[in-house]
Amino acid sequence: MPAPVAWFCGLTHGVTPLFLDELDSLVFDQCCAWSMRPCDLLLGAASSSVITGRQVKRRGGKYVLDRACPDIRVQQRMMAEESAKVGAKFRPTSPWFLERQIEEYEMADLILVPSRYSAESFPEHLQKKVLIAPIQGRLQIQTGSIDPKPKLDGGEFVVGVVGGQPLRKGYLYLLQAWKELALPKARLKIRSGMDFREFPLLQKLLSELSNISIVEYVPDMRDFYRDCDAFVLPSVDDGFGMALFEALANGIPSVATRNCGASELMVDGQDCLVIDAGSVEQLKDALLRLYESAELREKLAVNGPAAVATLQQGEAVRPYEEGMDAMFRALGI
Repeated sequence: MPAPVAWFCGLTHGVTPLFLDELDSLVFDQCCAWSMRPCDLLLGAASSSVITGRQVKRRGGKYVLDRACPDIRVQQRMMAEESAKVGAKFRPTSPWFLERQIEEYEMADLILVPSRYSAESFPEHLQKKVLIAPIQGRLQIQTGSIDPKPKLDGGEFVVGVVGGQPLRKGYLYLLQAWKELALPKARLKIRSGMDFREFPLLQKLLSELSNISIVEYVPDMRDFYRDCDAFVLPSVDDGFGMALFEALANGIPSVATRNCGASELMVDGQDCLVIDAGSVEQLKDALLRLYESAELREKLAVNGPAAVATLQQGEAVRPYEEGMDAMFRALGI
């Protein structure tokens, strides 16, 4: 189906006006509706399937909305607040496009989300149709590709973070924590292709800290993780956060917030460290614990990959598959 704006952004990594992104979703949805053959079940992407979903339901099929993030109304409020904190211009969703997404929620037979964090954002009258299926089951992660190793005494302590959207990933709180910690012989490595000049306070913090490096592109993410002694995902809004599983699978002791859906499948203090979103103090405490304790790092470096392997191999639980089974039962398919 044609999605010219998405194609352009994918090929050039350029940023287009928000209204063009919204029109692109509308055109894509309309074209799908025109060409859609009769089906029993449509799994529609959020913001791009209201017209197609309406047509499928009119023909007697079921419409399941796949929404990884929280309710758009909640997410918009959060991003407006985060934008104000860093002095950035907030680009709100157009009213007509917001209404499209709300119509999807109301019309869908079920709303498929990857975490409790996303599920709990929907209003009470929609809760009965929200179903959780953690998306980790959709991907194969190569575990054990890097042998966990303790940090050599006197070496540089490298903390990695991955995320292309600084506001949603909570970079403000991470940079504030990093500045206040002022750890000797430590470096923060940020994998992001964003232009931080769009976020004045973040840019100011980066200019004040010499022990931070920005990595725009990594051909093989294993190389990125190989250089890390710890990993942090300080997200304020992350429906799942696959980067946490990648880091854990590669044996990297990790920290994640409770607003990162993937953390819900981990045991705090055993597989990784789990903290509250937006807390500079908790970030400082978790990073300092990893910095100071080789024993804790070694424990997490062993338990993290084992936890991911268990989920991937389905030996104990199969969260995504169980979610799919529940979806089919609820739809009577």
